[in-house]
Amino acid sequence: MIDLQEIQQYYEQNLCDRIFRYNLANGTMIDVVFYREALCHLLGIQHITNNRRFIGNSGYERIQSGKLTAKSLKGMNRAGFGRIKHRMEFFPFLGELMEHGDLFRFYPERAGRTRIQASFLLHKEEQELLYLHLFLAKESAKSNLYAPMSYVVLTERDDNPNLYIEGQEYKKVIEKDILYIEK
Repeated sequence: MIDLQEIQQYYEQNLCDRIFRYNLANGTMIDVVFYREALCHLLGIQHITNNRRFIGNSGYERIQSGKLTAKSLKGMNRAGFGRIKHRMEFFPFLGELMEHGDLFRFYPERAGRTRIQASFLLHKEEQELLYLHLFLAKESAKSNLYAPMSYVVLTERDDNPNLYIEGQEYKKVIEKDILYIEK
């Protein structure tokens, strides 16, 4: 069974308190920052429950205290849990995606009927026939800071596992760096 506290620990130890910097061939610099309060959203918990106590900082604290578990989520909405189960199972692949994924300029209108409004997309295909997608939204018009806003895992069994990268604009990354932020 999926352990949300283990996922949270992975998130804190490998993704939070650092800037993932991507320098593109066209001179653009993209800084990606993971926020603790975004964990529940990245896991897709909002697709299981509409209760705000289970998302944001409140959800983060509930996972930390053991009040919010995969078992309790499954009990709230079995079908909803089934739809996001892959996100949770393959959440630890995010570090690999950040370091070795391909970057695309994302145009939502090219991805069919998606509601995801992101500027960039990190994509990686894993050997296990997984298609990992991390969507990035710009924090403000005056910065190069982006935050992950959605994490989607597709498999070979999905109708179109390349849905999110077809027709998107590949961006060549010439340098990647990880900068640590002091707490």
